[in-house]
Amino acid sequence: MPRRRRSSAQSIFSPGQAKYVLERLIGDRRISSADARRYVDDMRREIGDLERRLESLREAAGEAIRGAVRSLTPGRRRGRPPGPAKRRRGGRITAEQRASRVLQGRYLGLIRQIPASRRGTYQKIAKDKGREAAIKEMRSALNK
Repeated sequence: MPRRRRSSAQSIFSPGQAKYVLERLIGDRRISSADARRYVDDMRREIGDLERRLESLREAAGEAIRGAVRSLTPGRRRGRPPGPAKRRRGGRITAEQRASRVLQGRYLGLIRQIPASRRGTYQKIAKDKGREAAIKEMRSALNK
């Protein structure tokens, strides 16, 4: 049986080994610190692009995807709400509520990336100037 090859550096090196190799490459002047920083910035930019694309797809799918998922959920009978208590959910949310929830999700997603020691600064900005201002500050701090 032929041996399988590993396809990425991630599966070849441990994090410590990768750090050592990078330091050696910089020391041997095969790669510069600026090149390494550029690769990390490219990675952050790509992650941001993917997050924006996912958000766009979620907004586009909206209620249609939720309805499809509900209909495919096993063990659920048509016409009956789930669970023993026949409780109904509240009405649909308004556009203003949805916008607020989306904004809150963005805020929470960014605040989790900020070190705990610096979160208070952004929480104060959110309280004083609003979540939009806090999001803008966090994005600039995270280079997004």
